[in-house]
Amino acid sequence: MKRSLPVLLLLVLACADAGSTTTTTTVPTTTTTTPAVSTTGPPEECPPPPYELAFLPVGVGSGNLDPEIEPDVWTSVPGISATLWGRGDEVAIALIRGALPAVEWPGDRGEVFIDGTRGVVGPHPDGTWVSGWFEEPRERCDLYTMVFYAPVANSDVRDTLDGMNRVGG
Repeated sequence: MKRSLPVLLLLVLACADAGSTTTTTTVPTTTTTTPAVSTTGPPEECPPPPYELAFLPVGVGSGNLDPEIEPDVWTSVPGISATLWGRGDEVAIALIRGALPAVEWPGDRGEVFIDGTRGVVGPHPDGTWVSGWFEEPRERCDLYTMVFYAPVANSDVRDTLDGMNRVGG
């Protein structure tokens, strides 16, 4: 019986090999071109927004806050310039030059005019009200976001935006 096992294995291998064919598969080659990426760092910071506010909600100070306040989803975009007004030592309003709103509106938004320029404004689930607009020629520093941090009334948002005046360049 021990001798028949190697013979049996040879027969199985011979039968398995009979009629087999060799198949060759050629994998098509593809070429991918990766665009050049600049690694020169963040974009140059935009100049401060050229607006003054003629109206500030009750409790919001007219002096600008220290720009070392912890950035959030609205103010953490590289290359922006943010002007901050506070309520105590917390941000109440942020006027950002160099970016449109960083978060999509999940709900309704309305149209507003900021010193003659058409914009949109709406509430967000995080409690902020946000307005976004751009000026021609629509380069990066022509994009603006204004964030009103809670608590803020709808009427205060409207009055602040209506009272914005463009100054300088």
